[in-house]
Amino acid sequence: MRTIFFVCCFFITIGTCTPLHSQASLPPDSSLWALQLHDVIVTAQYAPTDSRNAVHDVITIREEVIEQRGATNLEQLLQQEANIRIRQDMVLGSSMSLLGIDGQNVKIMVDGVPVIGRQDGNIDLSQLNLNNIERVEIVEGPMSVSYGTDALGGVINLITKKSQLNRYDLNLTSQVEARGENRYAAAFGARLTDDLTLRLNGGYDVFGGFSENDSLRSVLWNPREQWFADAYLGYRLDDKRKLFYTGSFFDEEVQNLGNIRRPQFKPYAFDDFYLTRRINHSLAYEGQVGKNYYLQATTGYNQFRRYKRTLRTNFEENEQLEVPGMQDTARFSGAMLRATFASQYAESPLNFQVGVDLRYDDATGLRIQDSLSSREGFSQIGDYAAFGSLRYQPWEALTAEAGLRYAYNTRYEAPLVPSFHLKYRLNEQWALRGSYSQGFRSPDLKELFFEFIDINHFILGNPNLRAERSDNLQLGLFYEQRGDDWRLKGKIKGFYNDIRDKIELFEYIETDEGIAPAIDTSTLRFAYFNQAVYKTQGVNFSLSYSTPRLELSANASTIGYYNPASEDLPELDAFTYAMEYSGSATYRWLKAGFSASLFVRVNDRQVNFFPTTDAEGNTIAGQRIQDGFTMADFTLTKSFWKERIDLTLGARNLLDVRRANIQGAASGGAHSGGTGSAPVSPGRNVFVRMMVDFGWR
Repeated sequence: MRTIFFVCCFFITIGTCTPLHSQASLPPDSSLWALQLHDVIVTAQYAPTDSRNAVHDVITIREEVIEQRGATNLEQLLQQEANIRIRQDMVLGSSMSLLGIDGQNVKIMVDGVPVIGRQDGNIDLSQLNLNNIERVEIVEGPMSVSYGTDALGGVINLITKKSQLNRYDLNLTSQVEARGENRYAAAFGARLTDDLTLRLNGGYDVFGGFSENDSLRSVLWNPREQWFADAYLGYRLDDKRKLFYTGSFFDEEVQNLGNIRRPQFKPYAFDDFYLTRRINHSLAYEGQVGKNYYLQATTGYNQFRRYKRTLRTNFEENEQLEVPGMQDTARFSGAMLRATFASQYAESPLNFQVGVDLRYDDATGLRIQDSLSSREGFSQIGDYAAFGSLRYQPWEALTAEAGLRYAYNTRYEAPLVPSFHLKYRLNEQWALRGSYSQGFRSPDLKELFFEFIDINHFILGNPNLRAERSDNLQLGLFYEQRGDDWRLKGKIKGFYNDIRDKIELFEYIETDEGIAPAIDTSTLRFAYFNQAVYKTQGVNFSLSYSTPRLELSANASTIGYYNPASEDLPELDAFTYAMEYSGSATYRWLKAGFSASLFVRVNDRQVNFFPTTDAEGNTIAGQRIQDGFTMADFTLTKSFWKERIDLTLGARNLLDVRRANIQGAASGGAHSGGTGSAPVSPGRNVFVRMMVDFGWR
């Protein structure tokens, strides 16, 4: 019923917005042609905007770059992106951090619709395929005024392909990799009428698994299979307005096979199978309302299911039996309506944007224990927000924008969130951008009502959690100059993040008032609390140069991570810094239809300090050090048959990095540890990809 309500609100919103004046006739699909412009962005904008005129600093990764990197999913694409670090979990998948802030505070969207189904707070980036993605837009820093919870650290918006220039298009892609991963995909597009466009695509991705020890049945990098499909149906109402539906389906199975036990007598093994399914629907409207207004409205419905099966495999009997008490299913669904209405008065120094963001989420699972719910294993949460901003441009060089968001949440007291952005253009090439923004992340249903108790775990949710809140400061100097066939861009930007009431797991003790966090215990019983303090600060520098033949880019960042232990140990510095470097080079032989690309990313070692105790019980500083590593990728691409066929030969991880060594420190205390390693990659990997395009006008 809630989904029907959101859809009805959507049609009421757009139904009131009839055109107030006629427009000159434009070519079919013309409203989509505009989005093909090299520098047009949509994330956090009043309307599609040239990136040079945007108040926010929006980073764009184009489809051409996606193909150059040979990336098939978001994880592979972001491996080489500046200010982003990728972490691997062999069961939960890949996660990320942005400017030192964990992925649970970064909102990931597809066409402005949030992706649901976070595991341990993170979206598995390897589950977001790029087969139908036109570009990826990244905004660093809090965007909570516009996008609400989870946008405390920034947003990543995947923009799907919507334009259809030919009457019919057919694209076939095959990619084979030496590590045993094969990918096959197909896409079909049709302009059914001058105003109606249909796009369909789907594919299959299989990975056979990989381990350095072939003698064991268990492997480090688990085998997986993925099926995916997307649909788009767009209708051009007139030259300035469009309505479109998008739908997507994703299905994945990950196998975590156990080693053989008791090999001499009735051998058996315990095998885990993780099945994930995502189904998404969205309906969107965008376009001019009269001459001076722009309306965007999106309603969406998302489903996520993760099913864990644990089987005992008996090899002599050739049978598999379910292990009682080891099966688990978690289901999440969400419905949303987001609409913005913005003015575009060219002759006025003052413009505005107002919007609503209505969202409902629920969760079902044996480990969800909500005392306020009438259904066992079920919980729900609603968040209903209104937001707005004023943009003031007293003269052409100066733009100031102030925003505010107010929300009512059914589970906790939502904070009032402000933001302020300033852009000053020094001349045609140089510009200053500065901002102060607050962000927040609401506790999710798992953190509020989770209960996971077995022989290996004792984890409880906490219904008394508050929202995380943050303050962010950014200041940057930007340079851009363009010629007839070249462009030079550069920027240097500083940032500071201060997150309060950060939600993390702590061991707890029971008191008369309930449970409370305890640092020095050994109960191994954990619960979620608003206790952690987290800060990052740093500077980022980037420079790029591009011509039709040559593209060069270089990035360098230093990110400081706050040491909470410094509050009790004054000999420690407040921040520990890590450097990051990345660069890329692409050269094209235009007449030959040939190009070569090199991508390099250098990750510095990361050092974390924590308080621990020595043999005499004195508090000292322990440290955890994760070694740095360098990732390098190389691709060669050749076009054939009037650019209908693209053949790419590539190599990922040229230096064959597989693990990052980890060293612990002082013994004793809850945080003591020894040596180990974190998985980075299965190793060097060579791939071949062929793309075939057919188009009929």
